[in-house]
Amino acid sequence: MDAILTIVFFATLLYLFVQFARQECIQDEYEEAIFDIEGRLDWARTRRVFPFGMTAQLEVAGELLGRAKDLWQANQWQKAYLVALQSQEAMNRAQSIYSSVIIARQRRAAAK
Repeated sequence: MDAILTIVFFATLLYLFVQFARQECIQDEYEEAIFDIEGRLDWARTRRVFPFGMTAQLEVAGELLGRAKDLWQANQWQKAYLVALQSQEAMNRAQSIYSSVIIARQRRAAAK
């Protein structure tokens, strides 16, 4: 009986170490992505002009950010990181829309 309990104890301990290692492996990249998204969402809130499509991309980025945080809390680290990357892509699209409109306005102003 003691041998079975010892095996179960070590198997549980090994499982916990593996889970910890999996979390640690992805945690830095996940946190970096989250900080990037949150910073760029703060940047977006300071804008006065929201070109067509930018607001939708910002909403998508915000929703995906919340989903990534929920997945992280549910110990689904890999999925959380992938969703955070999707949120970054949505933020990239929003900033691309904003940049293209600003550049177009500058070109029109220079042409006048």
